Amino acid sequence: MKNEDKPIIAVVCGDIVGIGPEIVAKVIIEGPPDSCRLLIAEDAEVLRAAFDVLGARFDLPVFDNIEEAVKSDAPVTVLDLAQGNKDLLFLGHPDTETGELQAKALVKASLLAVDGWVDGVAYGPITKETLHIGDKHYVEEEDVLREVLKSPDLKGIGKLEGVYRYTMIEHVPMRELADLVTKERILKSIHALNEALLSYGLESPHIAVSALNPHAGDGGLIGHEEADEIAPAIEQAKAEGIDASGPVPGDTVYVRALQGEFDGVVSMYHDQALAAMKAAGFGKIVIILAHCPIVITTPSHGSAFNIAGKGIADHKNMLNAIEVAAGLAQRRKQAEK
Repeated sequence: MKNEDKPIIAVVCGDIVGIGPEIVAKVIIEGPPDSCRLLIAEDAEVLRAAFDVLGARFDLPVFDNIEEAVKSDAPVTVLDLAQGNKDLLFLGHPDTETGELQAKALVKASLLAVDGWVDGVAYGPITKETLHIGDKHYVEEEDVLREVLKSPDLKGIGKLEGVYRYTMIEHVPMRELADLVTKERILKSIHALNEALLSYGLESPHIAVSALNPHAGDGGLIGHEEADEIAPAIEQAKAEGIDASGPVPGDTVYVRALQGEFDGVVSMYHDQALAAMKAAGFGKIVIILAHCPIVITTPSHGSAFNIAGKGIADHKNMLNAIEVAAGLAQRRKQAEK
């Protein structure tokens, strides 16, 4: 593929006092993917400091103008956000200032994609505890992006190998879960995952819907949600042309999916999905933000403050996120021709 035909992926480090700058630097040093061009949207001095930690020479072309940056034929360029981040580099110690800077960098990169300067975004780990812009605090970065991109249904879908995970209920207390398991919410989740998989190029994806209770309710002995809410939603999805199965017991649904039986899984709640996926492939899961106007991905791990600045962070999940973003962006470019 000619260099000018490759999608441009804007890369954001995430929280600059975590491992984000280091893993982005390692992706560059050890060879960025050939499938795309990278535009690092970050303070140049932050990236330079990460190169210093790794004992590598920083010789990337740096621009303060997006038009000049995207015209460059270099495989990796830096768009210097010049936010003064270098003075805040107390690695391993997040605070309100770095919390706001991580949000602003993500917003900047996302708007570059909205405006057509880049074809997608891959961002490093975000620290949710300090995430804010001005006086407005956010629970997660998806809240920032829903607001900025005007995409209220934006949601992260986890990808591990060839399996895609959609979590119906995310961050709520366990005692409230059962009341949120409704036919309407389940059906909406099935449709959302099916639409996402079709957009990723899967034809007639096979979707499993997990049960809520142990043993899928055991015929009503261990709960009634399977019979009253989950099964009816699956039947309606089938009637509407979706290849859906279930309710599948939560303790085996990902085993079966990873063995190739299902393309995607609708899980009822956060830990049901993430415990299984992380046990199967911790450090390999890529989060794709679906139902938004641009391609955005991120690795599934956190900022790892305990090892920040030590030069030992594994960059492979960040590389995976970039490669997935490049693939999705290339598919969109081809579809638009």
